[in-house]
Amino acid sequence: MAALAAAALLALAAATAGAGCGAQEGGAPVSPALAGSPAAQAELRPLLSRFANGAHAERIALEPELLAFRGRHASDDLARVATVHLAWIALERGDLPRAEALAGEVEAAGRSAVGDLARVIRGAALRRAGKPRPAFGVLRPLVSKMIDAYVRALLNEEVTAAAMEAGAWTQAIELMSVWLREADDDRRAAVRAQIGAQLREVPIDHLVQALRAGRATGEVVSPEVDLRSLVAERLAIVARERRDVALAKELLDRADAALGTQRDAIFELAAGAGAARVEPPTVGLLLSTRTAASRRRGVEIAAGVAHGLGLLRPGSDARLVSRDDGGEGSVDEALNSLTAEGAAVLIAGSDREQATEAAKFARTHAIPVLLVHPPEPAALDGAFVFVVGEEPARSIEVLAAALAERGAKPVALVGGDVDVRKDAAPAPAGAAGAAPAGATGATPAGAAGAAPAGAAGAAPLAEHGIALALPCDGTFDARALRPPAIRGMVLAGDARCADQALRAAPRSVTIALAFETAIAPPPGSLVATAGLFPLLGAPSGAQPPPGAGDPGAAPASGAAAALAAWLATHPSPPSFWAALGRDAGVLAWAGVQRLPKTGTEDPAEVKARRLAAASAMSTATAELWTTAASGFGGRRVLPRVIGYRESGKAR
Repeated sequence: MAALAAAALLALAAATAGAGCGAQEGGAPVSPALAGSPAAQAELRPLLSRFANGAHAERIALEPELLAFRGRHASDDLARVATVHLAWIALERGDLPRAEALAGEVEAAGRSAVGDLARVIRGAALRRAGKPRPAFGVLRPLVSKMIDAYVRALLNEEVTAAAMEAGAWTQAIELMSVWLREADDDRRAAVRAQIGAQLREVPIDHLVQALRAGRATGEVVSPEVDLRSLVAERLAIVARERRDVALAKELLDRADAALGTQRDAIFELAAGAGAARVEPPTVGLLLSTRTAASRRRGVEIAAGVAHGLGLLRPGSDARLVSRDDGGEGSVDEALNSLTAEGAAVLIAGSDREQATEAAKFARTHAIPVLLVHPPEPAALDGAFVFVVGEEPARSIEVLAAALAERGAKPVALVGGDVDVRKDAAPAPAGAAGAAPAGATGATPAGAAGAAPAGAAGAAPLAEHGIALALPCDGTFDARALRPPAIRGMVLAGDARCADQALRAAPRSVTIALAFETAIAPPPGSLVATAGLFPLLGAPSGAQPPPGAGDPGAAPASGAAAALAAWLATHPSPPSFWAALGRDAGVLAWAGVQRLPKTGTEDPAEVKARRLAAASAMSTATAELWTTAASGFGGRRVLPRVIGYRESGKAR
């Protein structure tokens, strides 16, 4: 086969072009015949045959003969065929500049079959020189356009490697399918092995997407030339390693016939969806992809959890598994998948809806769940529900009351969740649950009788002096501040929103920054505080909310040490959600670190270990970032006093 392929290049070089390699619709015309003499053809044909059939060392050994041929036939068009193979030899030797130079010399002579081979060599040299994106641009247009089998083999290997190194995962999977389909029978087993190794580097979500979209099926159904079996095998290994029940079910649904020897194990995993399991020391993290805000929070929470578990420190024993509630799944399905992977403690709840569903799961399955956002008040019961987080509206309440005390009212709220802004609207007279006008007291989170702001029965934010609530989805319009003569402004949106509002606000307006506003506080502004947060430096000047007592701010050295530890692995100080995630990670680690070091599926033992983890978290003590408290203190809601501090001088 290789000998015939080598002869094909020579024949194509000596015959009219336009069919086969190099003929591209819309491209420059391929040059017609390389008019090699019969004597030159007869001399070159055995050299090319030996090159096509030869191994690495045998190809390199042909260099003197190819050089001699080129010297004897310098004026013959077939000298370019010898030159491009000399470029290939330079590539095999690792002499990339020479390979590029010789390939460029052939390309400069015009489009031809030999010129396309030169492009393959140049693209391969670029890829091996650490330039995968330019290499991909050179090689991709040539795919499935090369006649010679040994040239196709080089092209398909190099273009796939270039796509992999460039992170073009979708294209890489498509090219793997082409490579496998076009491989010679005697090389296909080796190609399958190479592709199998490459698939281990492709992110799992891209493999799942390929399976769903059918990109991995190829054009034929024979297992030897169909990428589906390799993709399914890789995903099956991942599903078994992670105890991923959802992935196992999807594999059975979409690729049952392609699972081969993995099918029985995947069937058992999928069938055991409700099986209880604990692996040491494993924490499960559920993220939300339902909204842009929850996705942003999820990224920040995940960074904080990893920091709290010590995953970025060498020698960490912790194991973190994660899922999200998006796509085709649900909160229950995702949490079931995490428990199937052996999580003894779960962290969930980047918004109230997910937190409420996760709390229900905790009670139903008797597994401790740390909630980063409070659930609905009715969901707080149960020995396995732990609330680490805080309602975003709590910091807004405290800041609005502080602004009002200073005479900076009426107050405008800019940004924040839609639900929070709805709560900021004035309450109808006599509305159920409305606080008396002018009420400004703030209660420590978790104290008896406290209700999260925005939850059923809570006083709306209007009762805290907020006269106007403005969204920040587009360009902020300063004219909105004028009719009520706004004197104070609470920023509750992201950095973009805060920057717009700051530029638009009159200098007479006093600014206050709620928890989610991740910008450097302007001089003279008020900044919401809770424990060490925000970790922007020493918490000097911290003030308690009216009637709340001392905020218990930690010494400056504690904040500085915490900030230094974070900045060692992150480019900027932690956001509020990252700080909450960090505290959840610290408490989760307290729950799992002393569990037995062997895994178990015994129902009684799983129940005992989950109960032990819940008990350990309930009484654990540690330095936390978002509260002056050192832990739950035997309760289920983390105590937290929200205060504020003033930043520098007036702006």
